[in-house]
Amino acid sequence: MGGWGESSRQKARKRMTGRHGETEKFHRVTLSPSHRVLLRTIFFLIALCLSFALLGAKVDSTEGRAYPTQPGYPICREIQYGFMLRNKTNHLLKEAEFWTYAPVKMTSTQRCLKLEVSHPYELIGDDLGNQILCLRFESLPPHGVKPITIRASLGLSDIPNPVPIDDGHPFLRSEKYIESDHPELQKFAKKFESATPRETAERIFRWVANSISYAGYLRNSRGALYAFRNKRGDCTEYMCLFAALCRANGIPARGIGGYVNSESCILEPSSYHNWAEFYEEAAWKMGDPQKRVFMANPSHYIAMRIIGESPKNPMGEFYRFRCAGNGLEVKMTSRDSIQR
Repeated sequence: MGGWGESSRQKARKRMTGRHGETEKFHRVTLSPSHRVLLRTIFFLIALCLSFALLGAKVDSTEGRAYPTQPGYPICREIQYGFMLRNKTNHLLKEAEFWTYAPVKMTSTQRCLKLEVSHPYELIGDDLGNQILCLRFESLPPHGVKPITIRASLGLSDIPNPVPIDDGHPFLRSEKYIESDHPELQKFAKKFESATPRETAERIFRWVANSISYAGYLRNSRGALYAFRNKRGDCTEYMCLFAALCRANGIPARGIGGYVNSESCILEPSSYHNWAEFYEEAAWKMGDPQKRVFMANPSHYIAMRIIGESPKNPMGEFYRFRCAGNGLEVKMTSRDSIQR
């Protein structure tokens, strides 16, 4: 090669020469068979730990975000819903208040992991396990609107988890729309008595599912006795009759209000649904006679409200939301209006 540059051999010699002009010596390390086995074992254990770490989080494909799974609630899901508050008057509205349900904190198949609300809120809990959001606004201008958006991260399960209850009496007593102590229902309920609570509940479920005709949406609740006598109703009557016949057989039961969806979603106002749960082997197990689903795919059921009487619940008989303010109007928004 020409004399303008160093040869490759000269460059290599420089790289091998130390700071004091000494040639560095390179030694090849040879591992014994036992050391090789030990090294392979270490690499395998590291890879195994990384695999478990990745399995510890599931990715919501609709959002591309990972959330840690909860013991017993391995299915991660996100829901969103919203409301539009409107001042219908031509004067300033002061002290507007709004209440609505957040997803139930914990059932045997659901845990509410995280809440995000577009405005400051107070979270109120009642004796049944419900979560109620309370939002207060100092003022709303004439004909003004106030959109509210709520997002929740849920952990769900298809296998019911144990949920101890200290007092089963609230789920055994007769109450409005679940008239389990009525003589007609008491007498009829005995025909379903079986060896186990689950067998009894399943027999009740089959009879209700097969004997009650779906009447379409009914604006006002009629309850269990109405459904029993008239053999018709909407999902509320199916739920009430199933719960009443379970209670009449000494099985704790309760009504649930919410939505049925198999994936993350924006909740639709028209999709609100009622079903029931009965308590057996220390866990709440679902029965939906109107949709003819018994203890199947409970992770598709998003519980927003445990139906029952609680003095700590500010919702009263309002089953989805309520408001206070002269001239205040509230509507639950649909998927289309949210996406716009």
